[in-house]
Amino acid sequence: MVIDQDYFYWSLIEELVLKQKYTILAISQDSHEVLLEPFRNKQFSIVRLRRMDVDWGNSLALDIQHAGQKFEQLLRSGVRGPIHVMNIYVSSLPPVDDYPEEFEKGYSRLKGKIDITSTLLVKNELEEGLQKLEEALNVPLIHKIENQPAQNIEIEDIQQVRNRVINHHNQLRDEEREIFQNGKPFFTYIFLAIQIIMFLFLELFGGSTNTETLIRFGAKYNPLIFEGEWWRFFTPVVLHIGFLHLLMNSVSLYYIGPAVERAYGSFKFLFIYFVSGIAGTIVSFAFSPSLSAGASGAIFGCFGALLYIGVHNREVFFRTMGSNLLVIVGINLALGFVIPSVDNAGHIGGLVGGFLAALIVQLPKKKLILYRLIGLIATVILLVGFYRYGMNQAEIQYTTIRGQELIKEEKFQEAYSLLSNAIVNENSANNDLLLLLSVTEIELRKFDQAEQHLQQIISNDDSIHQAHYFLAVLYINIGEISLAEEAIANALKYEPTNEGYKSFKNSIHN
Repeated sequence: MVIDQDYFYWSLIEELVLKQKYTILAISQDSHEVLLEPFRNKQFSIVRLRRMDVDWGNSLALDIQHAGQKFEQLLRSGVRGPIHVMNIYVSSLPPVDDYPEEFEKGYSRLKGKIDITSTLLVKNELEEGLQKLEEALNVPLIHKIENQPAQNIEIEDIQQVRNRVINHHNQLRDEEREIFQNGKPFFTYIFLAIQIIMFLFLELFGGSTNTETLIRFGAKYNPLIFEGEWWRFFTPVVLHIGFLHLLMNSVSLYYIGPAVERAYGSFKFLFIYFVSGIAGTIVSFAFSPSLSAGASGAIFGCFGALLYIGVHNREVFFRTMGSNLLVIVGINLALGFVIPSVDNAGHIGGLVGGFLAALIVQLPKKKLILYRLIGLIATVILLVGFYRYGMNQAEIQYTTIRGQELIKEEKFQEAYSLLSNAIVNENSANNDLLLLLSVTEIELRKFDQAEQHLQQIISNDDSIHQAHYFLAVLYINIGEISLAEEAIANALKYEPTNEGYKSFKNSIHN
């Protein structure tokens, strides 16, 4: 009977490890205790299997308490809790007395940070016990009874099952180690050094937060990219705006860069870093008019390259870094949507670019030609498509800035020609362009056109208070005092503290 239960104990472990993809966390020296991590079931963070022939209920209580103390030590050593444990005993017979409270009601310590649910599998009650275990773990186990050998089991049979489990475990560990042994970090530290040196240059020549200095050293500035300064698609990767920005990206690169370089090799890492950095800047160019710089896009590209490992080998990915990596990427993207100053377009572009670059270069010893072709085509489409879209957006931004300059210089006719042509050519109802155009139209006394454009802005977005203000100015010019009062009141509704609007309102009645 003891040998039968030993065989069942290892067969159950084999089922969970080989068929259900559980990961072996630890095996005791006598092999009578095995800790597993479930692959899918998140109800329990650890499954503990214990081979012991129970005599008295007290022995169960002591073992559960002993296990609880071990898990408490794990929490104290820095393991993230809570720890929910499915505690499985394989025994020849049930205890001769009552089950202890720790078994019946469960074991809980540290305000629920450790929770142990126990079950007992005995030879004469296997079907009932396995049914309960199936429900708890959500895996098929009842067939283990049907597959139990009918003949007498020998010690060699137990050893064979145990060896299959151990060999499988060792093979998985070898696969995990092999993925991150394809190179040594080199370019990671080169890029770290470059971005630190460039930060010092920025500080010496005007400051890393100074707009003119950043533009002079190559930050992403859409109007200059529109004029042909294409190198600004990569130079922003080595520039950072302020010490905190440098510190955050340097720490991120220090931790994530070596993992990618070890996985892909140094020159493939270099390709991934360049492509993802450029992709991040191009997508930012397409969707963000703001001045920007930083290695965030390239670092997100490193995340994308690691995510590709999940496509290549899903099991190894989730056994090593998968869940944590997905959480980190998710948190960073979520922060990008919440914090206005974060260039999330660059982050997303870098993430996708890094994934596609990894698809092109592939992991070492892998030659999936079709995947490489798909990655290359998708990368070209991504870069060219967003570049062309960005050029269209940059033209609008460029026209807006040039229009503001001409209006400031009181060159109203030249500004009018520029802005009206831009709106016709782009077939655009861009509110900024329309607002500037309406200003030139008022100055040139094209009041009907100005009113039409200002009303168009207000219909697009009533909260644009400048449109209401210039409408009031227009009405004053044509002698519509009541309409001017109504328009300036609307402007003050959205900008009640604006002294210029208040002064204009008072001037109407004087």
